[in-house]
Amino acid sequence: MPNPAGDERSAQGGPDLITFGQMPERLEAAGLPKLTHQRCRQLAEEDPDWPIPMDRAVKVGRMRLFDWNVLEPYFRNRKSRQGQRPSKPRETHPDVTSERDAENHDGGSE
Repeated sequence: MPNPAGDERSAQGGPDLITFGQMPERLEAAGLPKLTHQRCRQLAEEDPDWPIPMDRAVKVGRMRLFDWNVLEPYFRNRKSRQGQRPSKPRETHPDVTSERDAENHDGGSE
């Protein structure tokens, strides 16, 4: 059975190297949520769970190549945090809020 990307070597156990630009297609072909190539690059740079560090990816010219056989399990097991900030939520300071409220309510009935 041929590989959906046409790489016969991957069917034989060799690496199936792809670029960031090819990742959205692969995700869709694998039935996974489609991400943009920009988002894939952002994950590679910022997600500590990304399986292949950027400095260890195969570099050809200006492109970086990643083994899809290593990336696919990462994408399958990745929990989407759509709409959530990656950092801790900001803490609200009650004293700042109460001061603002007091300023807005003082002298407002002139």
